[in-house]
Amino acid sequence: MKAKRACAALFLMLLGTLAHAHSSSTAYLAIDHKNGDTLAVSYRLALRDADALLDLDANHDGQLTWGEVEDRGADLVALADSAIRLEAGETSCALKFAGPEYAHDGEFGFAVLTAHTTCGDARFPLVVRYRLFAGIDASHRALLFTGGSPPRPLAPGSTTEISAGAEGVRALIGQGVTHILGGADHLLFLLTLILPAVLTRKDGAWQPRAELWPAMRQVFWIATAFTIAHSLTLGLASFRVVRIPPSVIEPLVALTVLLAALNNVWPLVRRRLAALAFAFGTVHGFAFAEVLAPVSLSPRETAIALVAFNTGVELGQLMILAAGFSLLAAMRDWRGYSRWVLGGGSIAVAVIAVAWILQRTLDLPVALL
Repeated sequence: MKAKRACAALFLMLLGTLAHAHSSSTAYLAIDHKNGDTLAVSYRLALRDADALLDLDANHDGQLTWGEVEDRGADLVALADSAIRLEAGETSCALKFAGPEYAHDGEFGFAVLTAHTTCGDARFPLVVRYRLFAGIDASHRALLFTGGSPPRPLAPGSTTEISAGAEGVRALIGQGVTHILGGADHLLFLLTLILPAVLTRKDGAWQPRAELWPAMRQVFWIATAFTIAHSLTLGLASFRVVRIPPSVIEPLVALTVLLAALNNVWPLVRRRLAALAFAFGTVHGFAFAEVLAPVSLSPRETAIALVAFNTGVELGQLMILAAGFSLLAAMRDWRGYSRWVLGGGSIAVAVIAVAWILQRTLDLPVALL
């Protein structure tokens, strides 16, 4: 009994840990050869990330203007200089960024800084040292483009050697795993859907399943439906067939979490949870697309990047579902499961989802929640 209560406490603590959802932070770094040993470097940094580091909103009115960004152009150049280091062999490439210039994609604004450098034998391989957000935000990534290949993600504080034509598929798979593990709203949605899987409804009350096979089958179909749905919409968004602004999709993602939680408290959908996962999974796919949608790739590059990134998402998703289901299965015989884990856990998720909806629709600071 004590062990099962400890498992329940562990699960509820997990919900609290997952409550801190975040929007992905992605920059874009392109390195191309021009003439001989000359390298052309372009660094595109989201204004929201630059503002977080430099406090660009001079009048603190909550509205960042391009004039305020241009006034801090020297600080942005210094930020890029400190964030990126290139080495060709034994030679360090001196980057002198110019800019910033303004770029826009969807609802996001970017500061674009460019540089040209000649540093000895600047042919590939090159070593890239990336330092933006090092020690501050481990979820940040820069997508590195070297021409003719899909992007390779760079983590804060990383050192990466790149070769001509390197596709970086393994790195994109890792980025997909990292993205889903850091996506609290996506994980809470899935975990909330599987909470009742280890129980069965009889005579108006929840009872533990004697056999786990039906529960495992239900979880399999939920995961499969969610995977198919978000893969479809992720593909549509990545190929720019359908684009939905983040200001619309992010509150909708939180709403799917809320509805899934309320369905556990007042079950309207009991036998078709896979259909529910599919319907709501289409919304989550558009949110996943935030990483790849802002960049321009050839159809081939987009397809490779999409398959690699989505593979990573699925691996991370399976890891969480396997761990979550094992924990729930171990607790299913506890009398307090239906009240504290299913009921209490779902109410906690619903409260978290309401907070996310308010934060994403009213643009409230996360610290207030």
